[in-house]
Amino acid sequence: MGRRCRIFSRSSTLKNQIYNVIKPYLLLLPFCLGVFLGADDQTKVVTILPQIMIDFEIPITNLDTASWLIVIYLIGYTAVMPFTGRLSDKFGFRNLFIISLIIFLIGSVLTALSPEISKIFHREPNVNWILATRFIQSIGGGALVPISIAAAGFLVPRNKLPIAYGLIGASAEAGAVFGPLVGGALTEFLSWEWAFWINLPPTILIIIAVIIWIPKSTFRDLKIDYLGSIIFFLFIATLSLACAQITKSNELLIIFAVISFATLIGGIFLYKASKEFIIPKQIIKNKLFMLANLTHFFIGITLIIAIITVPVMAETILGASPLEAGLRLLRLTIALSIGAFLGGVLTQRLGARIPLILGFVLIAIGFYFMFGWDLKLADPSMTIHLAISGLGFGLCISPITDTAMKEIKDSDRGSASALLTVSRMLGMTIGLSSLTAWGTTRFAKFTSGLEGFSLDPIAQKKMTDASLNAGLDVFQEFFLIGLLVTLVAVPLSLAITLKKNKGDR
Repeated sequence: MGRRCRIFSRSSTLKNQIYNVIKPYLLLLPFCLGVFLGADDQTKVVTILPQIMIDFEIPITNLDTASWLIVIYLIGYTAVMPFTGRLSDKFGFRNLFIISLIIFLIGSVLTALSPEISKIFHREPNVNWILATRFIQSIGGGALVPISIAAAGFLVPRNKLPIAYGLIGASAEAGAVFGPLVGGALTEFLSWEWAFWINLPPTILIIIAVIIWIPKSTFRDLKIDYLGSIIFFLFIATLSLACAQITKSNELLIIFAVISFATLIGGIFLYKASKEFIIPKQIIKNKLFMLANLTHFFIGITLIIAIITVPVMAETILGASPLEAGLRLLRLTIALSIGAFLGGVLTQRLGARIPLILGFVLIAIGFYFMFGWDLKLADPSMTIHLAISGLGFGLCISPITDTAMKEIKDSDRGSASALLTVSRMLGMTIGLSSLTAWGTTRFAKFTSGLEGFSLDPIAQKKMTDASLNAGLDVFQEFFLIGLLVTLVAVPLSLAITLKKNKGDR
């Protein structure tokens, strides 16, 4: 009898130990799922864009207009982060997370209904309606990332934070990369509206889980810099708009560039004059933190190049369906998730230096291989190349976040995590805007001497082949740009790991 009691006692103790180990990550699960949903809608539009263009009667020559369905989400997603990060410091991460999910839910419903809403007010489809509803979505989706990173600082023990940051980062990256796959599958079997209706059940379940599982947040006596928030938003928006006009040299480029520069100068003056800037001054003065942000900015540029170019290339010149295009990108997603977990473990055991440098090396190798892709691309080469890049992106998540957040006070974690995420999203936004403008101009140059259609089958085949080769040239240039940006970021990865932080070896 006594032996049975001892065995039972040991079993109970073991169960309690296991539960105590996994409990912080279980509490983090709703936050990771929310981040995944918000990031998923960044890129979901990539594979459903052709169907949306048909419904809203957007001609193929106005592809730059259609691309704003992605860009507008990135702008709102990015610009809202510092404000919500500071709000979470003041009102608590639990309350802000629930409110953000509700806003995201409302935006999803309105986006799914946008064709019907447009018909109520206009005789013809008007793309401005879906742009407006996508922006509402982005406000809710963008707030989820900094709030989740701040939540990790309170829910997870300090020695386990690198893995927690890796899980949140992996959720964001996996969501962004899974987006085209989800959009492609739903468009192929249902309709593009279902890409937004599908957000409802998981969002509602996450809200319920947070209410039940997560302890109530504490309120802090902090001031909110509303003027700084407005200035920051205008800077992000106009900078992105200027990048979208960068190859056109028109009056819009000048207007957006001037406003962006003016808001930047205004923000600097406000920073010097204000006691409570939107981003705490002690964070901005932290050189290691700012270097990590600059590194994250370049990660954003390279990541958006990969997750946009791969499916678009597959659909346009390789003849893949939306679902097939999404499945091709899945190789990168799976490797990224594995890399994010490995990056967290390596950072916890070895410090940030090794996983960060290894990550950038793998990203560079992956882009080098993708630069050599041609019209005969097939497996296993494609899978290997995408897996190498994905593993590299994943390895970089935890070391950058952990390095940046090591010296941040608990009261500033929301603002710091917001700025860190903003840097990556700003890279993605500027990268996408510039990439779209560059690609449109380059493709027009490569195809300028071609006729639109010929009754002669031989002549028509030559024109088709020439168009495909022109598209291939553009996509290869995209991958080359990704490689060059990665090489620029390598010295930064060395700089932020030269100073040995506590826990580094």
